[in-house]
Amino acid sequence: MKKAVLIIVLAFIASLGFSQENAFTLSGGYSFANIEDTDINADGWRINGLYDFNPQEGDVSYGFSMGYISLKASSEAGISDTAEYKISTMPIYFAPKYLIGKDKFKGFIKGAIGMQKSWFEREGPVLILEDSDWGFYAGGGVGASYFFDEKFFLGLEYELAWMTNSFYKDGLMNSAMLGIGVKF
Repeated sequence: MKKAVLIIVLAFIASLGFSQENAFTLSGGYSFANIEDTDINADGWRINGLYDFNPQEGDVSYGFSMGYISLKASSEAGISDTAEYKISTMPIYFAPKYLIGKDKFKGFIKGAIGMQKSWFEREGPVLILEDSDWGFYAGGGVGASYFFDEKFFLGLEYELAWMTNSFYKDGLMNSAMLGIGVKF
C-alpha cells in the first residue's frame, strides 16, 4: 500500500512539472524620463529580456527580467551653460503577470519589483560629472501578445516604473516596447 501511495504521489508531482509553460521574450523600444533638478526630458531606447514561468498553464505567470536603458538629453540655458546628459540604467526585477485571453491573442497586466543600477554623466563647457547609483525598481505595465502558432509570438507592452536613485526627477521611467518571444 505504501508503494502504491508513493507511486501516485510521484506521478502527481511529475505531472505538475510537465504541465508548465515557459517563455522567453526579447523586446526593445522607446523610453523617456525627467532628469532630477532640471526641466529636461531625456529620451532614448531600451532593450529587455524576460523569462516567464507559467505553472499549470494558468492565468498567472512569474517572470524574471533584465534589461538596459539608455537616455540622452541636452540643455541650452546660454552659451556658458550648455550641458549634455547621458543616463544608463540596468533594471533587474521580478515580474508577475496576470494573463487575459486564450488562443492567438492574450493581454496581460504585470507588476515589477527589483533593483537597478544607473550611470550618470553630465558634460558641460568646463566640467564633466560622472556618478553611479544602485536603487529600488518598482512599477507595472500592460500589454498584449499575438501568437503566430503554439510557440512563437509578438508582444507589445507599456511599462511605468519608479526608481529610487538620484538621477531621475520623481523617479519615473516610461517605456513602450515591441518584442518577439518563444514558448518552450
